[in-house]
Amino acid sequence: MDWLSALNVGLKGLAVHKVRAMLSTLGIIFGVASVVAVIAVSQGAQGEMLKQLAAMGANNVIVDSADLLPDKKKAARLKSEGLNSREAAAAASLCGASVESYAPLRRVNASVSHEGTTIDAGIAATTSSFLDVMGFKLREGRWFNPAEEASSERVCVLEDAVRKDAFPLESPIGKKLILDHEEFTVIGVLESKEETDEKYSVVDIKSLNRRIYIPLSTALSRITRDALSDEVQQVYYKCRTGKEVYAVANLLEQFYQSAHGMEGFEPKHRDYTVKIARDLLKKIEDAQNIFNVVMLCSAGISLVVGGIGIMNIMLANVSERRREVGIRRAVGATKSDILKQFLGESLIICLAGGLLGCVVGVIFTLIVANRTGWQTELAPWGMIVAVGVSLVDGVIFGTFPAWKAAQLDPIEALQYE
Repeated sequence: MDWLSALNVGLKGLAVHKVRAMLSTLGIIFGVASVVAVIAVSQGAQGEMLKQLAAMGANNVIVDSADLLPDKKKAARLKSEGLNSREAAAAASLCGASVESYAPLRRVNASVSHEGTTIDAGIAATTSSFLDVMGFKLREGRWFNPAEEASSERVCVLEDAVRKDAFPLESPIGKKLILDHEEFTVIGVLESKEETDEKYSVVDIKSLNRRIYIPLSTALSRITRDALSDEVQQVYYKCRTGKEVYAVANLLEQFYQSAHGMEGFEPKHRDYTVKIARDLLKKIEDAQNIFNVVMLCSAGISLVVGGIGIMNIMLANVSERRREVGIRRAVGATKSDILKQFLGESLIICLAGGLLGCVVGVIFTLIVANRTGWQTELAPWGMIVAVGVSLVDGVIFGTFPAWKAAQLDPIEALQYE
């Protein structure tokens, strides 16, 4: 008897005890549903973290000005003038080929308006290399060039959300915006960055999507800087490869520590911090991984319990159908045929449980996403893995009952009442 015939016979055997067969699949159904849901939540979380990483630059090392208390800030200023674009260039040169490019950034407090209407937007001043360093995409127009930066031109690039507010029905290219009573010409619009769930937030992407970018030289030539403030608040260093970020971070730490005279200062009292974009998400990722492990263990226990239930049901089937086994053996069925028949029944139960589990898992995932607001992403490969595990469950827990049925003595089986 081939496997197709064995499965056909097994299906007919299960049809005799429909309720028992359905009850035996419950453990598999909930185990598979748990696996599908956990993978969906995990994939959703991974997608959210990738969005955050994209907003910071996957291979970037970030040097931030520290938010110190006034007395600590004054003590630090006796040693250094804070972050500035000159030392950013020197630091990039020290790192050599490991750093492809760098971009300082300064946040500017200024009002924004268009034709008398105030626009909700933040202003960031940076250099012509910023677009390459961050990997942001242009929706239309262009980024400002080194010549415009050198001559402190009043040009700006908008995030798409700002464009929608200021120029909802027309292209903004060539149009004017008023930034603190000065006219700036719009030369480009950036594509919006995908926003993320707040619990995965390291970068405020919502605020990032409401920025206006202007040349750093333009900002510095038009503002009076407080003595305690830094020239720039951040410097982004783009590493050539992801493998070099930690080496670059160490070099930058040494450079800034020396350049700012911070050798005798504790890290928390220094006027700068060196951060690796990937590390900022590590704590969130670690917490998510713990959740995934706990839930997958729970799903694994459900599958094991379901497998034990199937084994018990199959042992009961073998005991009740001893006479059937004896008749089959008497008319020529081999031990292998009997083994295939009962193992086929176990596989049918697990396959049905796995498929139903996928349906329940999808429903459960949708409920979780709707009720909790968590980001989820259904993964077809996750369902295939879950069904595959359920079939392995059927083989492991169905082999012993099938073997026991195959070992029955035909004469004793025929005499069973």
